Amino acid sequence: MVFEIKIADSTGRPILKDAFYMESITTMLDFSWGVLRPSSESTEENAFELFISSEMDCHIFYRFDSLGAVMQFKNALYGHLIELNETPSRNMENANELTHLNEPYKTT
Repeated sequence: MVFEIKIADSTGRPILKDAFYMESITTMLDFSWGVLRPSSESTEENAFELFISSEMDCHIFYRFDSLGAVMQFKNALYGHLIELNETPSRNMENANELTHLNEPYKTT
């Protein structure tokens, strides 16, 4: 499932907009809440804001007191995505898909 991550600065102006893939909403939520739970959410009106949404809905909205805290979450998310893509079973699936795509077209 494709998700969009958007980070806005304290004035509401977007400073990062990116897309990433995770298997499901549940997988994304489990990871995100595990990382976000230890950090306290900002109660300030002019905080940095994090949105993660899919074509279905906005699944996460979180406020951070500092840009460093936002970047820490973003780096953890991207690191997790890299780990998911580097697992041997995932690489084998990708290799099988690529092999299939490279097969010559057969006419009957």
